[in-house]
Amino acid sequence: MSNRQNHATPLRVLLIEDVEDDAQLLVDHLESEGLALDWRRIDTERDVIAGLQESWDIVVSDFSMPNLSGTRALEIVRQHDPDIPFIFVSATIGEEIAVKAMKSGAQDYIMKDNLARLLPAIERELRDAHVRRERRHAEQILRKLSLAVRQTTDSVFITDASGCIEYVNPAFEELTGYTADEIKGRTSAVFSSGRHDAVFFQQLWRTITRGDLFKGTLINRRKNGELFFEEKVITPLKDADGRITHFVSTGRDVTARVRAEEANTRLVSILEATPDLVAIFGQEGLLRYLNQAGRRLLGINAGEEVSARYMHDLVVEGSARQRMSQALSAVREHGVWHGETVLRIAEEKELPVSQVVLAHRNTDGAIEYLSTIMRDISERKHYEAQLQYQSTHDRLTDLPNRFYLMDRLTSALEYAKRHGEYVAVLFLDLNNFKRINDNLGHSAGDSLLRQVAQRLKSCFRSNDTVARHGGDEFTVVASAIKNSEDVLVLLQKLHAVFERPVVINAQNIYITLSIGIALYPHDGDQIEELLHHADIAMYRAKSSGPNQYRFYASDMNARSHELLALESDLRLALEHEQFLLYYQPQLDLRSDRIIGIEGLIRWQHPVRGLISPADFVPLLENSGMIIPVGEWVLRQACSAHRTLREAGFDNFRVSINVSAAQFNDDYLFERVNRILQDEQMPQQMLELEITENILMKDPVSAAEVLRAINALGVRVAIDDFGTGYSSLAYLKRFPLDVLKIDQTFVSDLANDPSDAAIVEASISLAHKLDLEVIAEGVETAKQLRFMRTHNCDMAQGYYFSQPLPWPELVNLYKENNMDRN
Repeated sequence: MSNRQNHATPLRVLLIEDVEDDAQLLVDHLESEGLALDWRRIDTERDVIAGLQESWDIVVSDFSMPNLSGTRALEIVRQHDPDIPFIFVSATIGEEIAVKAMKSGAQDYIMKDNLARLLPAIERELRDAHVRRERRHAEQILRKLSLAVRQTTDSVFITDASGCIEYVNPAFEELTGYTADEIKGRTSAVFSSGRHDAVFFQQLWRTITRGDLFKGTLINRRKNGELFFEEKVITPLKDADGRITHFVSTGRDVTARVRAEEANTRLVSILEATPDLVAIFGQEGLLRYLNQAGRRLLGINAGEEVSARYMHDLVVEGSARQRMSQALSAVREHGVWHGETVLRIAEEKELPVSQVVLAHRNTDGAIEYLSTIMRDISERKHYEAQLQYQSTHDRLTDLPNRFYLMDRLTSALEYAKRHGEYVAVLFLDLNNFKRINDNLGHSAGDSLLRQVAQRLKSCFRSNDTVARHGGDEFTVVASAIKNSEDVLVLLQKLHAVFERPVVINAQNIYITLSIGIALYPHDGDQIEELLHHADIAMYRAKSSGPNQYRFYASDMNARSHELLALESDLRLALEHEQFLLYYQPQLDLRSDRIIGIEGLIRWQHPVRGLISPADFVPLLENSGMIIPVGEWVLRQACSAHRTLREAGFDNFRVSINVSAAQFNDDYLFERVNRILQDEQMPQQMLELEITENILMKDPVSAAEVLRAINALGVRVAIDDFGTGYSSLAYLKRFPLDVLKIDQTFVSDLANDPSDAAIVEASISLAHKLDLEVIAEGVETAKQLRFMRTHNCDMAQGYYFSQPLPWPELVNLYKENNMDRN
């Protein structure tokens, strides 16, 4: 047989046979028929059970055996595998027993004395076993599919080719409310909602009848009339010839999701329509969503991605960002925060907003994301500011009123206490105002008060406060006064501004003032006390005649008159050649040679004698005379240097101080350059000393001026280092040559470890910035040793020499140079 030739793989046969020869006889017979066998013989129940743990193609068993009956062997095999072929081969089995065996599950029986049927029976049963296994597998799959269809949460129904429903699963019944009996034989039109037109269903039907899959979302109606959204898939089933026999429809209830999406869409529409800024962001602060109002406020295009921006970037720097950090900490702990902040909107503008921040948590209680709403409150803030302004300012003159004055005076006194400064309280009364008011009318009087208010504001500084005290009385709080004499400058400005008449109704009216002045802390340290004393002083001034002023302290009145007289004389000093230049040597601490001198101005008054610079330099600065006098100092110093050069001494520098007014003079560069040329002065031998306070008032502009001076080749020294508020970040950017340590640190460094540390650090810093260091005010040998020990470059002070007039300086310089030669 051709089938017999195709068994390339050995047939695995389990032989249940107690006689070895009979088993071998069967094997020989089958092999003689062309079969390749892989077989094993067993004859006990235990061996059968063990043998079945392996895979066998067929079982061949004797019926009568002493250790195991064939019936029991068949029972064991069928319990293990109902489909494996089982054939009895026996010499004793009768027809009745054979029939019983067949009914028990055996596939065939063969007599041992007639084995001709054995091979055909084996081949037949192998084929039948294969069929049985495939059928059983298909039945198992079908059962699984049936269970899956019944147990799935998706709705499933099957229709015939015409659309009539043949089967529905329990999920369908639950979804639609129809039972299987109610719906069988009907079409899906029974749960149509009417929300889809006829064209929609025609298109659906055309799709599935041509064999294509349909996917879509339908709005259907339950048996109770409720609408629901169903995500539907309809699949055509085809027979072997490709004809559609059925349609399988699976559906999933997506009503909740659709409702949620609709709600989300509505919410997004609301968020996009609101004029408030709405944002969603993660715990780390990165934005996830920003509505259109927010984009407009911040100047962000509609298509621009916001996920790289942080919430902190939306608010202005400083307190607003600190408040944002506090808000995020609070919302993580409490779930909500509300307050006010300042938003940084488009074009770097600022917008005050009220803000609410919310934490949104997941089911585990962990914060999933944060949201915020910011509302523009600029109009409210403007209104509040207007109310605040109106409550603190006089309506007629627009000056601060008495209440605001008290607040500003309180702040000025606190600042003065911390910084050791003076505060002046000036009480001003208009002379003869009642006469003007009565003769020209109240309208003219109001106009006069407004013009007086404007003139008062024009002659005081921005940090001073000019207030209307009531009626024709005004009060001024002048703060940050370094010297009590500075008040005289303010008085001069006051008198100067009222030298011009006030024009009322085309009529010139000359205003005179009676002014009373009280000084903190001399005349009191309490607000009411100072105001009261200024009032008393004003009445003293009024009793002295028109256009007078009086200090509350009588000694200040005498001092003020003295300074006024001194200023009058000072205006003639330059013209009458009363100024002198003294020079203080600067010693190189490595060679002990005089390598520089500092020019210091003196005033030889014809009556008062030699006047200290402390008494007249502030008057020069306040009067503006410092510019021409400063130019005289510069020229005098360069001329003196030329005299020494012509005498053969040229290896030394001359330095002069530059005041704030000179430094800010637009013609400083031209003045210095012209004098250098006139006096044939080597540029590198001139040194300009500038205090750090001057530099730090406007570091950017100061750097430009210093670069211009540096371009001339002139050296620059920073004077009084450590007494101001210099920023090291700016200091390193200035083109400097020398750093001068102020004498306030030098004087007590032997007894004050802090001063010693400051001096040591200053020397180290200067050297790292490639600057020379000069210590001012060296007056003792101990101070000198300290400077030498810590590698200070130069020193000047009374320990070497006080400032000397020119002839004495020349002699000292010559002696110093001769000693070194």
